[in-house]
Order: sequence, then structure tokens, then C-alpha cells
Amino acid sequence: MKNKIFTAILLAGVWVSSSALAIDNNGPIDRALAAGIIGEQADGYLGFVRPPTAAQADLQRRVNEINIRRRGVFQDTARANGETEDRVALLSGLRQITKMPDGEYFQDTTKTWCAKGPESQVMQNADDEVIIRCGPAQKVK
Repeated sequence: MKNKIFTAILLAGVWVSSSALAIDNNGPIDRALAAGIIGEQADGYLGFVRPPTAAQADLQRRVNEINIRRRGVFQDTARANGETEDRVALLSGLRQITKMPDGEYFQDTTKTWCAKGPESQVMQNADDEVIIRCGPAQKVK
């Protein structure tokens, strides 16, 4: 129970700073998410589903900028709550993946990419363990 309250506090802190986590309102990042070029990672950062091409240099720059802002939020939230940056980032990844629409891509905790769907397991269990897993038929080839 104590961990659930702590998790809620951490997520509230990350939510308050959501401008750093927010995507770009139908700009290049949002379009790349919808197209399955990039996705949310379990570690709280954005990543490329497949290695970026030279033609995607601008997109890669934008992803890097967002990830730098996210890292700052994770560090500030961790420091303010006496938690590790990795734990805050993981909880943020859980939140981002939970709210993303089916069909967009995410990377699970085993570093496997898949499209979010009914077989995806994205939750925090009663033992406070964060579970972010692709279903068996969802993995990217």
C-alpha cells in the first residue's frame, strides 16, 4: 500500500511536468508515432522501432531533444521524492504506454518492440512490480 501511494506521488510529479513528456500536437513526432517509426520505451524515453535512416536525421534530433527534457524531469522528480531516476523513468514509461492508443509501438522491458493491442501487458501489480510486455503475436519482425 505504501508503495502504491509513493507511485501515485511520483506519477503526479511527472504529470505536473508533462510539458517535457508531451509530444508535438500532430507535428513530426506525433506523425512518426502514428506511423510506427518511433515509439515509447519502457524506460520512459522515445526510441526508433528500427534504426533511423539518414533521411530521418531531423526526426532523430527531435527525439533526442524530447529525451533530454524527459531526463531532466525524471532527475528532478527522483531528487524531490528520494527515488532513483530509473524508477521514475520506468513509472513514466508505464504511464505513457498505458495512455497511448492501440496500434502505436512500444518497447517492453525485454527491449522487444511491438504494436500496443489486446495482448499487451502494461500494468503495475499488487507487489508494485511494473509489467510492460508485448503479447506473443505482437512482436516486430
